[in-house]
Amino acid sequence: MRIKKLLKSVTPSIAIGGVLMAVFALWSLFPSTFAPYSPKEMFEAWQPPSSTHIFGTNDMGYDIFSELVFAASSTLVTGITAALISLVAGALIGITAGYLNGWKGEILNGLINVFLLIPMLPMTIILAAYLGPGTKNVIIAISLLGWCSTARAVRAKTKQVKYTPFVESLIILGIPQSRIVLRHILPNVSEIVWAKYILSVANCMLTEASVSFMGLGDVTRVTWGGMINFAFKRGGFARGFANWYLPPGICILLCVMAFYLLNQWLEKRNAQ
Repeated sequence: MRIKKLLKSVTPSIAIGGVLMAVFALWSLFPSTFAPYSPKEMFEAWQPPSSTHIFGTNDMGYDIFSELVFAASSTLVTGITAALISLVAGALIGITAGYLNGWKGEILNGLINVFLLIPMLPMTIILAAYLGPGTKNVIIAISLLGWCSTARAVRAKTKQVKYTPFVESLIILGIPQSRIVLRHILPNVSEIVWAKYILSVANCMLTEASVSFMGLGDVTRVTWGGMINFAFKRGGFARGFANWYLPPGICILLCVMAFYLLNQWLEKRNAQ
C-alpha cells in the first residue's frame, strides 16, 4: 500500500528531477564509463564539436565532454558535503535555541539572526580568498555561513513541538531533557531538516560554482565552475567558443533544478 501511495504522489516534475539526479549521480560514481577520454588526455586544441569530441576540445586540447563528466563528482561532493555540515550545525543550533528558555535561547536566536543578515555569496568569496584555494577551504567557507537558514526553521518547529501537551507533560514528570530532545523533538523536526538539506545542496552547489568561477576553487580538480572560469580566462568567451562554457553552465542549471524539484515534492508530501 505504501508503494502504491508513493507511486501516486510521483508527478512529472519529480520524475524529471529524479532522472536528472540519476544521470549526474552515475556520472559522479562511474565517470570513466561515460567519459570517452581521461580529463587530462590531450588532443589538438580548439577542435569544434564532432563525432570524436562531442563538445570539441579546449585551448589545452582536453576533451570538453570528458571534463564535464569528471567535474560532476567534484561539484556534487563539494555541494553535498558543505550542505551536510551546514545541516548538522543548523539542526543542533536550531533545536538548542528552540528548546532553551530565557537568555540562553535568546542569545542563540540573536546569533541566527545576525548570520541571516550576512550576504552569503560575497562573504563566502572573501572567506575562500582568505583561506586559500582548495576543496576543503571552499567547503569550510560555505559551511560557516550556510547553516543559519536551517537553524531558523528548526528553531521555529522546536518551539512548536516543545509546547505541545505531550512534551510539556514529559517535562513536568522530570524526564531528562536529552531524552526528550532525542526521542520526541528530533523526530518531529526531521522532515524539515531533510527538506532544508536538499535545498541547501542546490544553494551550496551554486555558491561553489561562483567561488570556482572567481578562481578560488581547487585548481587541481576539474569543476563546472572552474571550467567556466578557464573558458573566460583562456579565450573561450573571446572566440565565441560556446561549446566550452555553455555545457558546464547548463549542467549547473539542470542539477540545481533537479534538487529544487525534489525539494518541492518533499514539501508537498509533508503538507499532506
